[in-house]
Amino acid sequence: MPLLLGLLIILLIVFNPGVFNRIFTSCKPLIYGLIIAYLLDPLVMFFVRKLRVRRVQGIFLSCLILIGIVGVLIYKILPQIAENINNITSFIMEGNIDVEEIIRGIRDKIDNEYVEYITDYILYAGVSVRNILNKILLYMYHRLMSLISNLGSGMFTMVISFIISIYMLVEKEDLLLGGRKLIHAYFEEKRARNILKGFSQGNKIFKSYINGKILDSTLVGIICVIAFYVAKVPYAPLMGALIGFFNIIPYFGPIIGSLPVVVVSFLLDPPKALTAILIIIIVQQIDANFLDPKIVGSHVGVSPFWIIVSVTLGGNLFGIPGMIIGVPIVVLIKTIIEESIEMRLIEKRKN
Repeated sequence: MPLLLGLLIILLIVFNPGVFNRIFTSCKPLIYGLIIAYLLDPLVMFFVRKLRVRRVQGIFLSCLILIGIVGVLIYKILPQIAENINNITSFIMEGNIDVEEIIRGIRDKIDNEYVEYITDYILYAGVSVRNILNKILLYMYHRLMSLISNLGSGMFTMVISFIISIYMLVEKEDLLLGGRKLIHAYFEEKRARNILKGFSQGNKIFKSYINGKILDSTLVGIICVIAFYVAKVPYAPLMGALIGFFNIIPYFGPIIGSLPVVVVSFLLDPPKALTAILIIIIVQQIDANFLDPKIVGSHVGVSPFWIIVSVTLGGNLFGIPGMIIGVPIVVLIKTIIEESIEMRLIEKRKN
């Protein structure tokens, strides 16, 4: 039965992706609810074990903390980000970008032969540079408009998902027991134990990696917002939030998050673009050498090559969520394969 279900899902993805997308869209509240419950469960367990409260009370306290964080974001931070987005979209729509004036301003302010050589080259290719900048800005505008237009339906989905997550947290033990019974019912005992062991390993890997990455990226975002604000980089709250959000993605995240920061800063106040780049480089060095090793771990158990492959494949298949969860999935697969190889080698030695 599980094999047939998995085969059906694969056939839907390959031959009728429209049906699969409709099923996925319909299940979004359930999927998001599962994600929220999964992320909140460690906090619930902390309250249960450390404060010696009942599970229901731990769930209540965890939900209060989540609501408080969301409330602070909505009333304190999001208005500033929304204002930044509105200003950027207005700037993009006006389209009054004089590349030559911006480049000459940089050359006049920075007396350096290398800068002069680069600016002369850019001025020579002014039309091409202008077209590239316009395309980048237009893409950013469409992405921002898409985000804003989906806020209404997204908020409704998140509210429903939050309610579902509460029920999942309350009925956690019953759901896990049902899942274990299902596996034991359809698989032989040895295989069922191996499957449950795989789920246990996956749970450990995902929780340590995802929770660590979220905390690490939050700290990076806060540091960038403060540094941008002190250095007077344009739209500091929005730009810092972008850096923090994309920092969750290994390797490519800092590059993706830095692009809009540098482009917007360059167009509004060119010297600030250099300031923004320096801040991003310094923060990323702090993150790579201190924050990430302490919070996430000095390594995730796979080489940089496999991390890049997992991020690339995950991004192509499932977008940004795929880029985020690609690494722990590869770590889990690697762990299972290595244990399987080790068991086979042990069996061969016995024979």
